[in-house]
Amino acid sequence: MNNINELVNGSNEYRERLQEVTKFKSKWAKSGLLEGLKDNEKNQVAVLLENQGKQLFKEAAGNTTNMGNPQSYYTSGYGDQWSGVALPLVRRIFGNIMAKEFLSVQSMSMPVGLVFYLDFKYGTEKFSHKAGESVYSMTPGKNATDMTQGLYGAGQFGYSINHFSASVAATASAVTYADVNYDSNFKATGSFVKLTIPTANLTAFDYTAARAFVLASGSVTPDSVFQQFTKVSADRNNISFIVNGPATSANYLVYYVKETKDSQRGDFEDRADFAVPNANSASQIVIPEFKVEMRSEPISAKTRKLKAQWTWEMAQDMDKFQSIDAEQELTSLMSEYVAMEIDLELLDMLIDSAPTVEYWSAENNSFWNGNGFSAPVSVGAGGYYNTQGEWFQTLGTKLQKVSNKISQLTLRGGANFMVISPTVSTIIESIPGYAGDTNGDEDTYNFGSQKIGMLNSRYKVYKMPYITENLIFMGFKGASYLESGAVYSPYIPLMSTPTVFDPVTFTPNKAILTRYAKKVIRGEFYGKLYVSGLDTV
Repeated sequence: MNNINELVNGSNEYRERLQEVTKFKSKWAKSGLLEGLKDNEKNQVAVLLENQGKQLFKEAAGNTTNMGNPQSYYTSGYGDQWSGVALPLVRRIFGNIMAKEFLSVQSMSMPVGLVFYLDFKYGTEKFSHKAGESVYSMTPGKNATDMTQGLYGAGQFGYSINHFSASVAATASAVTYADVNYDSNFKATGSFVKLTIPTANLTAFDYTAARAFVLASGSVTPDSVFQQFTKVSADRNNISFIVNGPATSANYLVYYVKETKDSQRGDFEDRADFAVPNANSASQIVIPEFKVEMRSEPISAKTRKLKAQWTWEMAQDMDKFQSIDAEQELTSLMSEYVAMEIDLELLDMLIDSAPTVEYWSAENNSFWNGNGFSAPVSVGAGGYYNTQGEWFQTLGTKLQKVSNKISQLTLRGGANFMVISPTVSTIIESIPGYAGDTNGDEDTYNFGSQKIGMLNSRYKVYKMPYITENLIFMGFKGASYLESGAVYSPYIPLMSTPTVFDPVTFTPNKAILTRYAKKVIRGEFYGKLYVSGLDTV
């Protein structure tokens, strides 16, 4: 048996991948290029350095043609000279891509690959739970915002419990605002109907689980019952249901849950009064089931290229006067520029995929009414007595609303970061609760976005100088690389051509290339807030 296990273990692709990454990390740790990185970042950078190292070896092996370059750039071994620039740039480029703080980073060892995830579904149709529907009422990658199925909402805890049935006469009546618990989303009570049934025929019913009871008859379907408003009377002699659409006084089939007693249990026993909706027989035992699917999304590496030209005289002068290598400086600039474009591309992908959208105005006392912003309300017309700074604090309510929506959709946590433009940053940095990352004496350089502080000790604030729109982008990223809504997969971090001289003008040229893939898996991890009235700030 041990021999068989040894043979089978060798076919575990995931284990082999982990062992390979561990070797890479151990190998490149000696170079010092992994210092200061977190464990997961060390794994990613180690794979990138290995890919880069292989590419440098190929460049060095094929770079043996002497084209008359006075600096012998085409002599064998030039790849070793270039490695002193390219390998540190891998670390530098990876560090400059701020979007890795917002999504999962999974390095690729091949130009194509798959992103895997599990999709849990209902296997049995029962009431509003349809077979094949996602357990969490979310379809990965589809920017889902519907939270009416799955466990969302009141009374959605009846899927795995046994329901009994009874035919009961119901009395129809008008719905009052009190019947819907003064919920402002149900102000139009005239379109609903209240059905009240006696509980005498509901043998040993569990009144504490009444919101899991379901009406089903004629035009009244389980989906038309607002289970959050189902109520048991104080004397427990009646139960009222609020239904959507036309309904009249008539007999209705009620599916209910029994209270557990020694003589009358409500479990899955084969009894004559056992009833399961959609079953072939009233006494047939049907245990609801789940189904799980291993799903995957394909990813393919895309390519970015950039080249630079300079004069040999300029390179000589820079070297003599400033001891600056023009080629290294231009290569560094090109790599940083490409990294910044990747950063903006990934951020744009995340913003586009965010299904949660809110609006706020920086103009004092201007409110979002669902269709647009109202004119600023004066104090005499019922407006607030507030200063501009106090009004800015109302932005926190909107931020928290987006955060709570993300928490509700992902079932993991609220937003823990935001990305803003310099204009919006003016407002954020003036709100009480904001704490900057600098004490005013630090001198740091960031090519693109940078973390500038924390808001209320819960949101990491990143400022992107290239963002010009009136946008606050928010999202959640957990500690695990699986707790993210999107994936960035670098393949070749930096591939360069040799320095090529134009035979006519003697002008040196160099080009760089990078390859990577990207994919949104669950857009619900992100949200956005549009800010109006920035011209008033």
